Amino acid sequence: MKGEKFPRKAFRNPKGETARRLGVLAAKVLNVETMFEAFAGGGSRTLLYASHLWPKLKLLHANEGNRGFLCELLYDYLSKGLPTHILRLSVRDFATDWSFFVCNHEPYDWVDLDPFGSPSPFLIGALSLTKVNGYLYITATDTPTLAGRRPGDSVRLYNIHIPPWDTYGEVGARALTYYVWSIANSFGKHITPLFLYYEKYAYRLLIRLGDKRDARNIGYIQRCKECGQYLKSSKPLAVCLKCGGENEIFGPTWVGPLKKKEVLTIMEEEAHIIGWNEVARTLRWLRQEIDVPMFYSLSSLKLHRMPSVREVVRILREAGFEASRTQFDPTGIKTDASPLEFLPLLF
Repeated sequence: MKGEKFPRKAFRNPKGETARRLGVLAAKVLNVETMFEAFAGGGSRTLLYASHLWPKLKLLHANEGNRGFLCELLYDYLSKGLPTHILRLSVRDFATDWSFFVCNHEPYDWVDLDPFGSPSPFLIGALSLTKVNGYLYITATDTPTLAGRRPGDSVRLYNIHIPPWDTYGEVGARALTYYVWSIANSFGKHITPLFLYYEKYAYRLLIRLGDKRDARNIGYIQRCKECGQYLKSSKPLAVCLKCGGENEIFGPTWVGPLKKKEVLTIMEEEAHIIGWNEVARTLRWLRQEIDVPMFYSLSSLKLHRMPSVREVVRILREAGFEASRTQFDPTGIKTDASPLEFLPLLF
């Protein structure tokens, strides 16, 4: 910034402000007291956490492998007069030194994992640092891999073949959630997604870590090559149950809910109190999206007339189906109706 004397090296992504604020709101309404940032960077999230969570927040541990970035963080932190007694700093490479934190510190209520690219190599360490019934806030910026455009990388990083479907936004969301579940499952734990926010270039996933294994939300998603029907199941189905066509199969993957409405509702209320009205609108969007696996893109249905998303949602609801917009595609429709049921309503 003009007039600053302190040299700036850390990258600050202005597009990530909404996601950072979502993390702050969630930590606030969930009454988080101890927090660990695996990759603090220049401190954009650290400053927000300290500003809005104190005095409830008792410990804010910011780790950053780049000493210069950490100096920027400390400079800004002190300049803003934020509470120093809750701040703990460390300069370690989380990829190789996560076991140091596990061995030398108690687990945290909240772990923030925001690496460059895939979070996959760091999930064992991040989950090991998260308390049972604590929270892990994950960022994944390797969206081409999660969109199925790099098959070798999807198997290497997420241990799953991700199909290059046109609904790639949600395919990636479910693949990411499945991989987080699989790592937690190897520890004898399970996860509950509280929300997933898709920013086109990144995914933000907040999960609660639970005790004991639970595989009820793991299954398969089928897409019929003939009628386009999506169907979730506990086992792969080669034939469509609606029309008898051949299915494309994605899985095993996460087929359960991607959010907790009650958490999003409280976060939205808090956003209005703070004055983050744009974030409140995002939360309302996420809350109103119905939680069924996959969506139908109007642009791919080859309709004679392209109706508006709002019009289609209204028509489906009037016909007795559940329907909503989706964050994954501006022309996408989430509904419990099959194409064979809803397409005739659009002509």
